[in-house]
Amino acid sequence: MLDTITAGFEPSCPTLLLDNGSLSTAAVLALPGTDFSRWPKTGLSPDSPVEEARNFLKSSGLPAPELTLISGMRADNPEKDRTERCSARIRRWKDLLIKTEGRPEYFLQQKMPGWEIEPLLEQAEATFGPTLGTDSGMASVLAALSMEPLRQRSWSEGITVIWAGHRHVQAFMIYQERLLGLYEQHSDISREELLKDLDEMRLNWLPDEQVRARGGHGCICGAFPAEAEGFRPTWILGPCRETLKGCGRLSSVCGDDRFDRSVGLLYGLSLRKSS
Repeated sequence: MLDTITAGFEPSCPTLLLDNGSLSTAAVLALPGTDFSRWPKTGLSPDSPVEEARNFLKSSGLPAPELTLISGMRADNPEKDRTERCSARIRRWKDLLIKTEGRPEYFLQQKMPGWEIEPLLEQAEATFGPTLGTDSGMASVLAALSMEPLRQRSWSEGITVIWAGHRHVQAFMIYQERLLGLYEQHSDISREELLKDLDEMRLNWLPDEQVRARGGHGCICGAFPAEAEGFRPTWILGPCRETLKGCGRLSSVCGDDRFDRSVGLLYGLSLRKSS
């Protein structure tokens, strides 16, 4: 499946893809001229992914990457006041959406000051050389947009993309291939509460403070265009998507959710090159 998907954005050089998840880090070495099924892949510890990736490449006799793409959202200082940490994260999202106008080709960046991924971004650059990074949520958006049917549908009406992860559930409102709003909550929220929140988001009304009061990070909505028609079509990705069966289209970019966001990173790179 993925060999067809990646045909339009094959890497031009050995490219290391690292997605630092909550339980493990997905590592893929994308090789030009080689089918995805033959790209070296493994799972690494989420605590020291850059060091383990270096050891994996060396022990496997693999070429050093000429470019590294990395995503993550693990807090580097979990002891910091949670309320302030969550509100600061949503402020960063708002600033980035304004800066990029929601255009996914600008989601991969060389520097991401203040974001949870920044320490790993710096480590990867020091270890491997040229590196681009992004938040795991942005990698989820890029993974979703790598699917052509979703991209096409987004031009006729707004799309809701849900990433159902082990620790977090995130929802992204996409219209005409642009990210317009988002929602971040912990995965232990009940299905009923999640669906109620998403209904309120689609109505353009869900207080950011209300999401945090229920244990989440927050949300961004309130300025959705009427042309998006409520973002009703829903794609659900992520390792826990089965818990939302019946709430939308259950999807995986490559048939293995461990590497879906890695594909998103590669798709994001292709957008940067073509912009």
